[in-house]
Order: sequence, then structure tokens, then C-alpha cells
Amino acid sequence: MPSAGLIIAEYVCPTIGAILSTLAFAAPIKSLEACITSGSLGSLNPTPWAFMTGNTIGWLAYSYITMDLFVFFANAPGFIISIWLNVGAMKLQYYGEIIKYASVQSTGVEAGESTEEENENEAQTSHADENSNDGHTSCHATSPSLTSHELKVLQIVIIWMVILSVTSLIPISNDDMKFVVGVAVNLNLIFFYAAPLSTIMAVFRTKSSSTIHKWTMVMNTTNSFFWCIYSLAIHDHYILIPNGLGFSFGIMQIILYLFYPHVDVIEGEGTEQFLDDDRNLQEERNETEIRSELI
Repeated sequence: MPSAGLIIAEYVCPTIGAILSTLAFAAPIKSLEACITSGSLGSLNPTPWAFMTGNTIGWLAYSYITMDLFVFFANAPGFIISIWLNVGAMKLQYYGEIIKYASVQSTGVEAGESTEEENENEAQTSHADENSNDGHTSCHATSPSLTSHELKVLQIVIIWMVILSVTSLIPISNDDMKFVVGVAVNLNLIFFYAAPLSTIMAVFRTKSSSTIHKWTMVMNTTNSFFWCIYSLAIHDHYILIPNGLGFSFGIMQIILYLFYPHVDVIEGEGTEQFLDDDRNLQEERNETEIRSELI
């Protein structure tokens, strides 16, 4: 009969880990819903969501190879959630670019009309037309067909498509397949856990931890702890290494979150202004008009 410790390590811990994994994947849902309502991502960093998609794809493939149901149920809901999160981020980024593009076009048209009204004689009107044409030319920047977040997601999906195609189509042993997918998903998971640290320079610069998502940080750290116990029990270093690093990254993020305040606007000496303070009145008026027209 298995000991209580073995049962806890091999069954209780991965069950808790699977539940926490789903909760960790779902943690940004409310934040994204708030961003969709406001029409802007604000300080929310969507980069981890791209790695979330790659992470869940890799672990689902790993669960098929190892026939590990705990790994499967820990990542299947997350894959679905990651699709929704990434699509939401893409829509908000594209919407923001459209607003900027329309604002620039609107500013160019207003500048051209003002110039024409001020010049009355024929020579001045001709000169004003040339300036107006130049202004329109500079405002003809096209809206983006591919946002930065779309590019990240596409790159990760293409990489996993290549990896899974190679391991499936080339005749290799089950152990070799486990090695290739295990190493690849480890690398992806490290980036997934470390992605919030990509904003560390901004945290130091703004003296604000607003770019670190609190509940994602807490869930990831706790989740990594339970998976570390499970991996030690079944002697699977492919699960142990990334979760050990994930736990370490989580502790680092917690320290940053506690050390720096979670504020959106930082008071400076007048040389820097953040968020809405760095917009001039004309841009605000243009964007407000454009948003009302789009809605």
C-alpha cells in the first residue's frame, strides 16, 4: 500500500497544480475585460499570453507522449483561455493603432483648412496648397496590417508547428520525442514565467510595479511549487526544471511588487509625465472625437 506521502506527492499535488494552473491562466480575464471596456490595454502587458499559448501547446503534446493526465488537464483549459486573451490583446492593439492613424489624418486635415483660410491672395493660396499637399503626404501613413502582439503569437505557433511536425513525421523513439518536446516546452515555459520581468527596467524607471499582474504572479508562484513536488515524486526533470525556475521568478516578482508601489501615475519634477499627462489637449480632443465616431 502506497504511503500517505506518496499519495500526496503523486496525486494530491498534481491535482492542486492542475486547478491552480487553470486559475493562473484565467487570472488576466477580468483585467482584459476592463481593458476592452475602456478600449485600451493601458499598462497591461500581453506578452505572457503569447508564451502561454506556446506553453500549453507544448505541454499538451508532452502529455500525449507521456500519457500524463495531470499534465493534460492542467493545460487544456489554459490553451482555450490563451486564445481568447491573445485575440483580445490583438483587437485592442489594432484599435489603438487605428485611433492614432485617424488622429494624425484629422490633425493634417485641420492644419490644411486653417492654412487655406489665412491666405487670401492667389500667390499665397498657391503656396498654402503646396504646404497642404505636403501635410497630407506626411499623413498618408497606412494603418498596420499586423500588430506587434500578432507577430509574437504567429512566431510562437510556427515554431511549435515545426517542432511537432518534426517529432511526428520523422521516425524517432518515444524517449527521443519526449526529449525534444520536453526541452522545447521548458524553454517556452521559462519565457512564460519570466515574461513579466521584461518590464523590470520600466519598473525601476517609473518606480511603479503596475506592469506586473498581481494574481498571475501569485498563481504562477504557488502553481510552480506544487508541480515541483510532483516532479520530484515521479522523477521527471522536464517538469522540475521549468517549475523550479518559475518558482524563483515568482519570488523575484513578489519582491519587486512589494518594493515598488502599484500606481499608474508617478509624480516627477515636471520633466516626465505618464499616461494621460503626456498628451496635449489637441491630441485628446482629436482622439475623443474619433472614438465617438467609431463607437
